[in-house]
Amino acid sequence: MDHIGVLDGIRSVAILVVLWFHFWQQTWLMPYYPVPFLESFGIKTLDLNIIRRCGYLCVDWMILLSGFVLFLPHARHLFESRPLESVGTFFRKRVARIVPSYLFAVLVMFFLSLAGGVYAGRTSFLWKDLLSHLTFTFMLWPDTYLFSGINGVFWTVVIEVMFYAIFPLLAFAFRKKPLWTYLGMTAVGVAFTFLFCLRQKDTAFYVNRFLTFWPVFANGMLGAYVYVWFVNRAKHKVPLSLLGTAIALGSLVGIAFLFRDCSHSSAIQMWQLTYRYPLSLLYLGFTLGMCVSMRPVRMLLSNAVWKSIAAVSYNLYLWHQYLMVRLRIAFGCRSGADVAALGAQTQWMLNTEALVLAFAVAIAVTYLLERPLHRLISGGTLRILRIEKRENNHGENRI
Repeated sequence: MDHIGVLDGIRSVAILVVLWFHFWQQTWLMPYYPVPFLESFGIKTLDLNIIRRCGYLCVDWMILLSGFVLFLPHARHLFESRPLESVGTFFRKRVARIVPSYLFAVLVMFFLSLAGGVYAGRTSFLWKDLLSHLTFTFMLWPDTYLFSGINGVFWTVVIEVMFYAIFPLLAFAFRKKPLWTYLGMTAVGVAFTFLFCLRQKDTAFYVNRFLTFWPVFANGMLGAYVYVWFVNRAKHKVPLSLLGTAIALGSLVGIAFLFRDCSHSSAIQMWQLTYRYPLSLLYLGFTLGMCVSMRPVRMLLSNAVWKSIAAVSYNLYLWHQYLMVRLRIAFGCRSGADVAALGAQTQWMLNTEALVLAFAVAIAVTYLLERPLHRLISGGTLRILRIEKRENNHGENRI
């Protein structure tokens, strides 16, 4: 079966961790939980503060998964002689996948911000903010990137769009010269990071530049290449599954170690730039390991719950932070400190309401807007039904 179910789980967990981080920013609800059943071992409290403080690092994992899933058909073309879709079809599917939901979110959030007085006295910035978001160019200027009145998480969509624009060329090069293409992408990204970004006085504008993610995308593409190569050559599945489980576990320990190190850093943006590549290697190790791990282990991330969350994950990502901020303002709080001052009950209530609202909006936008427009842009209902039937037969992961 071609569908890699654990990718649904990994994507869902990564997005939920990012959501957790953004919710914490608005409520200051600390992740300390009593565990009386562990008191006999000297453990009174479960402290998940490391995950809370460093949750934003899972955005890099989502980007790695994008590289993995996009290159997966190319790896199967190389090692299984499967046909490749045309470049035109690739771009049409990418537009159908991300643009309708993104433009809808931009317009709704813009007009709500406009009605709320966010742009009062800033007419020129109003138009710059709107037009730059509609054209995926807002990351070119510090004001529209760092101080937008729309939504702070949209920068990830821009990174993806830029990658989509050059992916056919990168994929062609990777198929012909995988090692040199991987080394070239990695070298460009690492050089840009260390020779330019880390030398800036203020790294806020440079921490999420497109080129700094080239090594992350390269690791994703490498992951797809290695996965298909191994699966098609492995004669003994049991040793491979044991090895995969061990690699996944070891990578998870490494990820936890780097998260802990990041949580103690006083310059988190410089830390993120410095460790982006090695952290993505650990993400790759866990992803590859889980893909071929023992079945009981795979089922932890490959089940109907994670698949359902993954189906709405894109819109969940687009909307969760904005909705939480709106709710916090509706509570009459200017910051997370104000929410914390109201007590734990208010913090929990705000988090719960934001989570329910974020999922409700994500489900509605996915099935009432994204899916119908996907059918239309992809060439009509009959054509998409044929594609869905073929994808169900092959089980390709949806990105």
